[in-house]
Amino acid sequence: MASDAESECMKRSPLLILFITVVIDLLGFGIILPLLPLYIDKFGGTPVVAGWLSTVFSVMQFIFAPIWGRASDIWGRRPLILLSLAGSALSFLIFGLAHSLGMLFLARTAAGVLTAASLPSAQAYIADVTPPEKRSRGMALIGMAFGIGFAGGPMIGGWLGHRYGLSAPAFAVAGLAAANFVWSFFALPEPREHAEGATETRSVQALRPARLMAAFANPAIGRLMTVFSLSTFSFAMMEATFTWLILFRFVEPSLGAGAPHAVLEQEAARAAGHVFMVVGLTAIVAQGAVMSGLAQRAGEARVVALGTLILTGALLGIAGAATMATLTILAAALSVGSAMVQPVLLSLVSKRAPEGERGGVLGVQQGLGSLARMVAPPAGTYLLQRFSPATPYYLAACLMGLAVLAALTLGRPAPEPA
Repeated sequence: MASDAESECMKRSPLLILFITVVIDLLGFGIILPLLPLYIDKFGGTPVVAGWLSTVFSVMQFIFAPIWGRASDIWGRRPLILLSLAGSALSFLIFGLAHSLGMLFLARTAAGVLTAASLPSAQAYIADVTPPEKRSRGMALIGMAFGIGFAGGPMIGGWLGHRYGLSAPAFAVAGLAAANFVWSFFALPEPREHAEGATETRSVQALRPARLMAAFANPAIGRLMTVFSLSTFSFAMMEATFTWLILFRFVEPSLGAGAPHAVLEQEAARAAGHVFMVVGLTAIVAQGAVMSGLAQRAGEARVVALGTLILTGALLGIAGAATMATLTILAAALSVGSAMVQPVLLSLVSKRAPEGERGGVLGVQQGLGSLARMVAPPAGTYLLQRFSPATPYYLAACLMGLAVLAALTLGRPAPEPA
């Protein structure tokens, strides 16, 4: 009996460390996101430059996530998680010390390369130390960590940046990552063995044309991939342009275009931080509802269709929002829609993929998500700078309208494979 209790304790402790690791990763993302206009303007950049700064991170993640995922099979989960924490500390230290756009790009490139080890290694670790019947709860920790990082990051970043200067948020994240590295070095054990199913969880691979075409050739899988790609692209476009939208639509008219750029952008970052905090808190609640059985009770296909419809309406509303209160409510609705769509799509893909090809199909899905996050930021910021702050949201709403049409067909029975 004592041995069983000790074993259970050993299983819980690593999950806590992994949870905090992912929270710190997402805190770094949340802290930096609303402050990007301030960093970019400090060195004479434009919204389009900010879009490329987001893209370079996603490109590195796209390339290196499968490399680190495979490396964790050879070297173990623990070394790769420690690498991610050390990389996070180093990249945010460079970001805080940056004195040019080149150093900002160097910092985000390093972050993309080194922190790409975090999620695949953490997911594989969870699969190693949890039995199959409890694995969904372990994976749900990562979804909750996303919400906490998104909720707390902008608030912390806005407060530190306003009180101690623009470099302070980056230094704070670097310090948190370094402290977590020390804690994990002494407290995080290597799993005793790698479970057979861990390969599926870690299956994040670069897209290959043949594999992509094979996935879309299956009507049931192709519809799911279409909805996933369009929703990921639309949400990534919102993330990349939201602070700029607040700056041009609300802050400049309020304070006057003649106000100093630093004042305008700091006020925009503060306002965006508050909105992102609401988005994160909403995501936690919505994710909890989905994980507690909403999808099973209402039907997964229905939940995805409703989620895409909410996303479409929220994006259209944001394009025409006239007050910050309205914008905040619509951003929260956007978070609800995303929480309903993304995890349920992952579940549907894993169920509808052929038994012997599940890992490859999930790899295609992750690759499509990475490609969407590469293209959306520069596209959104270009449209915002070239036309108007509302243009990216009209485009995203149109794309989500197509996703709604595709989602309405998800309930159809899948044809039997030949």
